[in-house]
Amino acid sequence: MPLLAPYVASRSAEQPVLRSELKIEFAPGGPRLVYRKPRPEDRDHHGNLWVRMDESADGRVQYGLMHVRRQRICMENMLCQVCGGPAGRDRDGWLFLDWRRPDSPPTWPERSITSMPPLCAEHARVSVRQCPFLRRAEYAVLRVRKPRLYGVSGTLYQLTATGWHTSDSNVLSAYGEPRLPGMLASRLHRELP
Repeated sequence: MPLLAPYVASRSAEQPVLRSELKIEFAPGGPRLVYRKPRPEDRDHHGNLWVRMDESADGRVQYGLMHVRRQRICMENMLCQVCGGPAGRDRDGWLFLDWRRPDSPPTWPERSITSMPPLCAEHARVSVRQCPFLRRAEYAVLRVRKPRLYGVSGTLYQLTATGWHTSDSNVLSAYGEPRLPGMLASRLHRELP
């Protein structure tokens, strides 16, 4: 069976915008990271600045890398990460696959925080057979009644005398905490209670 190209997977021709497209804006709340040519869709309703990434059907599928915009669309709208259609939902909840990671809570899979969008029933079965991450890890097939939006993760920039410089990547910023003005978001997360 040939490997499916998941909707959320990026392609080698899809690249994020260059760091030179970023600048510092001195806003009333303090300095923050912005694009030189801002667009309304750059920030979510929480004020987080999102990575811009090319869209292309060209290039090879990069199974281990998710496309920033497509991942966000699937997580916000509860769409299947493989086909982009409606995710599976029944009386027990939305369908998710989650695997144990070093940062998983001791209660895993309960209260897990994930950046992996839900799946439809057909593509959950295909994913269990084809996904290399699932073959190497302990995983769970979950039905989640209320997978609440938890926050974003991305690269954290620090303001220095010479401008913004990368300090950390994969930093998680929960919605209930103060927003990080130097965060360039690349993933939307849900909690799987």
